Amino acid sequence: MLKKKMAAGAVALAMFSTLGLAACNSDGSTSGGGGSASGSIPTPDVSCDVPAGNIDDSKIDTSKVEGEITFQTQGLQNDFGDFFKAKIKEFEDANPGVKINWTDQGGGAEFDQTITAQASNCKMADVVNVPSSTILALSKSNFLMDYDVKAPGIGDKFVKSIWDSTALGANDHHTALPWYFGPYITTYNKEVFERAGLDPNRPPTTMDEVFEAATKVGADGQGDYGIYGSPEWYMVAQLHGMGVNLLNDDKTAFDFADDENAIRYVTKLSELYTAGAIPKDSLTGEPDPGKAYTDGNLAFGTPNASFLKSVKQNNKAVYDKTGVGPFPTNPGIKPVYEGQYIGVSVTTKNAPLAMKFAEWITNAENEYAWTHDGGAIIFPAATEALDKLVANPPKIPEDPDQPASGEADPVFEAAYAQAAQAAKDAEAYTDVFYITGAVSDALKENVNKAIRGEVDPKTALKTAQDQMNEKLKALEN
Repeated sequence: MLKKKMAAGAVALAMFSTLGLAACNSDGSTSGGGGSASGSIPTPDVSCDVPAGNIDDSKIDTSKVEGEITFQTQGLQNDFGDFFKAKIKEFEDANPGVKINWTDQGGGAEFDQTITAQASNCKMADVVNVPSSTILALSKSNFLMDYDVKAPGIGDKFVKSIWDSTALGANDHHTALPWYFGPYITTYNKEVFERAGLDPNRPPTTMDEVFEAATKVGADGQGDYGIYGSPEWYMVAQLHGMGVNLLNDDKTAFDFADDENAIRYVTKLSELYTAGAIPKDSLTGEPDPGKAYTDGNLAFGTPNASFLKSVKQNNKAVYDKTGVGPFPTNPGIKPVYEGQYIGVSVTTKNAPLAMKFAEWITNAENEYAWTHDGGAIIFPAATEALDKLVANPPKIPEDPDQPASGEADPVFEAAYAQAAQAAKDAEAYTDVFYITGAVSDALKENVNKAIRGEVDPKTALKTAQDQMNEKLKALEN
């Protein structure tokens, strides 16, 4: 067994994650350092014993497994509890003598806080459902198993651009298995469009067209709002759609402040805010864009189509008037998506079972079964499963109380078809791994100041860039 205290470099990750990843000595100080184990994998920055077999350069043998592990997911229990209970039983039946203990945590910042605290205290689950907001911090501290060393070839089953995006560990090795993702699309209220004199059957396809539509909606005199203004929600994706790369090509520095498209983006939001086309409370994140859209006077909903499920439950009239279109991008720019991943803790005491389960839950058969459930508009990252799902989309009845009626839900079908096209076209956008925690806060807070007219857009972007680079420099040292 190898034992290592938390390195100073891991403390810097506090700037990227919602909660710091530092473990402390009894007197509250941090100590230790990184380095390599007997093999090629860096020693993880933890204050507990780590099995030597988890960090040497040998492949993990999963041919014989026994014992038990913990599998932790993010926000899946309520809607998909029965599915995962059945899947876990299937795995246990196929592997006599093993037990998978499933736990589920709420999503969002709460989950990030929980998992980073668990990792730094050597209490992270053996197999974890990791969101994109947490992968970078966990990878840089070597908290996740190195799949390239421990399971060579495991990535061959995934869409190449998605698999390539998880090369975030030491030596550019992969630290997470792609699981599922929700491609971004455009959702909009046709009734609000009509009140503003817009064509309800012609959604905007670029951000410039979105801004034009939002301006008309804000000026319609009906109390309608064009867009939800808080950059907290999907600013990074919108900037990407306008051709703005927040990082330089080698991912060593943020470099966007002088980009004319970035300046125009913030300028347009500021103009819309001044004109009353953006809800004032949206800059505080309350209400969230999904709720604001459900209220019926917001032109554009969230770009993650799965939110439509809650719209249907809470305001069927708004749901029935919802149109869909492609996520706004300039010509030649691929759509982006929000991803979820599966990692194995480098501190696991049962690596064979953890690795076997992680590989199994992300195989094409299981990813297809999971995403075809129909409860959400999500897509698998395994190539075979994605191709099969796009060719065989789920059917959702118009009336859930009469599923055999034969009447399909037209809004769901339209949203799914649009998302499926985006899923086929999408390429991974690795900048999203870097725009998390305090880094995201720096961008959001400075852009908010510009939207409110407290500083000019160019100054806001330059200040944000400088602050973000300070945090990135600390991370890399």
